Amino acid sequence: MDSDYGVTRELSDLQKTRVRYQPELPPCLEGATVRVEFGDGTTAADPAGAHVISQAFPRTYGQPLAHFLRATSKVPDAHIITEHPPIRVGVVFSGRQSPGGHNVIWGLHNAIKIHNPNSTLLGFVGGTEGLFAQKTLEITDEVLSSYKNQGGYDLLGRTQDQIRTTEQVNEALDSCQALKLDGLVIIGGVTSNTDAAQLAETFAESKCSTKVVGVPVTLNGDLKNQFVEANVGFDTICKVNSQLISNVCTDALSAEKYYYFIRLMGRKASHVALECTLQSHPNLVILGEEVTSSKLTLFDITKQLCDAVQARAEQEKYHGVVVIPEGLVESIPELYALLQEIHGLHGRGILPNNISDHLSPWASALFEFLPPFIRKQLLLRPESDDSAQLSQIETEKLLAYLVEAEMNKRMTEGTYKGKKFNAICHFFGYQARGTLPSKFDCDYAWVLGHICYHILAAGLNGYMATVTNLKSPVNKWKCGAAPISAMMTVKRWSRGPGASPIGKPAVHPSTIDLKGKAYELLRSNASSFLMNDLYRNPGPLQFDGPGADAKTFTLSVEDQDYMGRIKLLQEYLDKVKKIVKPGCSQEVLKAALSAMSSVTDVLSVISSSSLNSVGPL
Repeated sequence: MDSDYGVTRELSDLQKTRVRYQPELPPCLEGATVRVEFGDGTTAADPAGAHVISQAFPRTYGQPLAHFLRATSKVPDAHIITEHPPIRVGVVFSGRQSPGGHNVIWGLHNAIKIHNPNSTLLGFVGGTEGLFAQKTLEITDEVLSSYKNQGGYDLLGRTQDQIRTTEQVNEALDSCQALKLDGLVIIGGVTSNTDAAQLAETFAESKCSTKVVGVPVTLNGDLKNQFVEANVGFDTICKVNSQLISNVCTDALSAEKYYYFIRLMGRKASHVALECTLQSHPNLVILGEEVTSSKLTLFDITKQLCDAVQARAEQEKYHGVVVIPEGLVESIPELYALLQEIHGLHGRGILPNNISDHLSPWASALFEFLPPFIRKQLLLRPESDDSAQLSQIETEKLLAYLVEAEMNKRMTEGTYKGKKFNAICHFFGYQARGTLPSKFDCDYAWVLGHICYHILAAGLNGYMATVTNLKSPVNKWKCGAAPISAMMTVKRWSRGPGASPIGKPAVHPSTIDLKGKAYELLRSNASSFLMNDLYRNPGPLQFDGPGADAKTFTLSVEDQDYMGRIKLLQEYLDKVKKIVKPGCSQEVLKAALSAMSSVTDVLSVISSSSLNSVGPL
């Protein structure tokens, strides 16, 4: 926390050009008047956890959706806010750096000053530690001058990524009260927004006037649900990594003698790996969700890779590119169980050098089977959020090591008659985190910053800023806010017959939908990618011209306008109410009752199946 935050940076010519770029605002956020329409009260997506969530968040659960309206909208019950007294707002980076984060702050500052030039925006320097210590930097036009449309989080910095313990929550409360903050904006992913929801509940319970707002910013792309279509940073990360993968693909095709194993960021979810595969067409991708769904072991994955190498060798192809997510190690059942056992020994205070002596017999056997470099990495202490240091576990090298051993074995046995297998490994983890954000992420983050002000102006607490219809141009984006508690689930484990909610409610990472359109697109092309070298190079990140407005495949192919469909349903229900009134004909009443009976029966069955589902969410 001793760095010089907010200092003017020396910029390259390209950076200077990007600083001058002015993102666009959707019509619903233009002007000095805030127009908001409130929908029905929300509920949890998982009925089984709804009761647990409502008990944990009695003051912030069940709040309505909020939709921000353009000036020309004709909504009779819309709330029109024209008075904007000066306010004091704090903002903090609480999560790993993601391209576009600075634009959230810029957008928030711009909105605050538009509505009242006397309002103040304070940035907490050094992340959550700065929040606890009340270390702030006033955000001004001068401070922002060299950070607009720039990558990284160096405007304010970040430290640990949690506000979880009672002491931390109380320190955050004390800071907000001491600084007389009307609002606190927390920028981050699933963990940070879970913390934001807890802060909002605690503040409401303590009658603290500070309203808490969350912003979905995470390069992993795993903060997705019925309200959130995409995360700031994901677009940029995938475009930058896709070019790197494509360059490697071209190199592989040129030399025709190496297999490249590339590990990408993505912890519990493989969204980055899926999107980069759709953009660059490597020969093979192994998604953590596929491994979990099929319960593939390390042996199964090794065999799958070796069979692919052998099939390509039969076509005289001795090169290829394999992509995996960093979270794959936790998807392989035996490795996950080993990690859990090691984690438990860490918790008991066993020193890393002595852990192998305390493993159970099966875990010890697996541990000794693994190459020394992996053993050392598995013994690393957990991160600050109690998760494994996945970025330090070189799963790509482990797979390359096992494939080489198996191919040599097949060659010795005479079942493989091709050339010797050669592998080169890469981890694309940190190279893209500080890059200049894409045009999409610049626009998206700027808009979310403006929405944060609108949420505060509407007096909302415990909400996340949301934008839907993102695959359309900015002027068609729909802006709103959703209660963070409505995005929560409760992790469940099967403990005997039936399953009951266990653990605390949280915003959990959203994994790849193996029935979704993006995954279907991958599967329909997988065999061609494997055998035909259909490598595709999207080129470097574009800020103008062809490619500048390209959206990710995973955003473009999915039909994600959940909030739009909710409004459409409400319109249908309103029409029914207008038609079916006292005095309507018997035929109209009978038809309505019959249709409603069928609909409620179907919805009851679907809800029951969700209630009886088992497994971690």
